[in-house]
Amino acid sequence: MGNYCLILYRLKDALLVWIDAHEKNLSHKKKKLDEHVDDLKPIKLCWSIQVKVLNKWRERSEAGYRTLRMILCDKRGSMIEAKINSELITEYDSEFKDGDWISLHHFELDLVTGDMRTTRHAYRINFLPSTILNLIPDKDDLHYTLYPSSFLDVLDDKLIRTYLINLIGYVVDIEDIKYSDPSKRSAGYAMTSFKIKDANNYVLPCVAIGDLAEHFHDEWKRTRSSRVVCVLRWWGVYKVSGHMVIQSVGRCSRLDLDPDMPEVADFRVNIWSCLGMALRGIEPERKFMCSGEVLEGDEFWISCLT
Repeated sequence: MGNYCLILYRLKDALLVWIDAHEKNLSHKKKKLDEHVDDLKPIKLCWSIQVKVLNKWRERSEAGYRTLRMILCDKRGSMIEAKINSELITEYDSEFKDGDWISLHHFELDLVTGDMRTTRHAYRINFLPSTILNLIPDKDDLHYTLYPSSFLDVLDDKLIRTYLINLIGYVVDIEDIKYSDPSKRSAGYAMTSFKIKDANNYVLPCVAIGDLAEHFHDEWKRTRSSRVVCVLRWWGVYKVSGHMVIQSVGRCSRLDLDPDMPEVADFRVNIWSCLGMALRGIEPERKFMCSGEVLEGDEFWISCLT
């Protein structure tokens, strides 16, 4: 009888140890729920992440195959592209929109190939029929920033043109909207050219195509600001006849005029700060290039705001 009781006590102790270990394991898994985008690799399917939808758009291949694309960002600011194939679009499309925070569970990762990449991540999320998507409360601690590219780096062709870029600048020149087929004046055939200037007086020519061309002109008509700041996100860099040109890419590219963004506020402060220094005679010898012209001192800053 004594041996029997001893065995029961030992079984009870072993059970308590197992329960304690199991609870710690569950707690560890709960902590790992919010896995980081940078850690995603095609080594398993049971990933679980919490991300913000920065961009969402539809694409159609030349063969007519439709996909739904997204750019997702975790709370650390790390980004990755995601794709939903044609047969799953109706299941997921209505569940979320731009700006939503979502949790994703169970998906696969494909290697990103080809040109015009939207993020620096080596892989792309591919939704499966078993992928679970849920809306979650907004997170206030998102560290995403615009990371605009340098105008000078673009003009000197120092960027890897495989990746799409972001830019901030003043709109300084706009051409009328044109249509590649005059008989079909619809968004699909629209195109418009404009230029933007940065704080160092470098100017970049830009071309908006399709819906974005009409969107730009519509927004321009509504603006009331005398100095309009333009924010370009996910635009392509091209070299045409030896000159660098920024162009929209499919339905992925975004264009905003005077948006409420910290980077835009910083850009305006930087412009006025530099103007104040120039008018006080600080660094009068400084020179800048603007479309082949070299401007000096006050001439640059006054030109920058006109």
